[in-house]
Amino acid sequence: MSNQDIAMAMRDHHAFMAQQLQDRVQSIETASTTWESARDVVVAYLVDEVLPHAAAEESTVYRVGAKLESLRQLIESMLFEHVVIQGLTEDLRESSQQSRAITLGAQVAKLFEVHAEKENRFIIAVLEPMAEINLEEVLGDMHELLAH
Repeated sequence: MSNQDIAMAMRDHHAFMAQQLQDRVQSIETASTTWESARDVVVAYLVDEVLPHAAAEESTVYRVGAKLESLRQLIESMLFEHVVIQGLTEDLRESSQQSRAITLGAQVAKLFEVHAEKENRFIIAVLEPMAEINLEEVLGDMHELLAH
């Protein structure tokens, strides 16, 4: 596959994940079961999908991007956002009031949405046209990490 195809797949995957997270967060407010169960579903999605995705990005796409002077500070800020997402996940897990869970869920969903869009616009967009970078090879490692 070409870098363009891989970049489009990455963007699509980010959009899918952001929507999945948003849908789950919305259920905290509208849950037909207890709100705690809906909160736990959000936390599980963050722990099982979002955070492993973030860790895999760190050792693949970010590792490659950090080698470019023009992306180094952006990569550092993206790594910091991963830490914030982790913290919000823990805060959400420990939330004991529905209103707090709704607020934390909305915060983590918006942060992830913005974070993914930054990656799409400012990291993937820089790496995609670079002939010396094969995104399929870079992500090959990511797919292995996510499979475990």
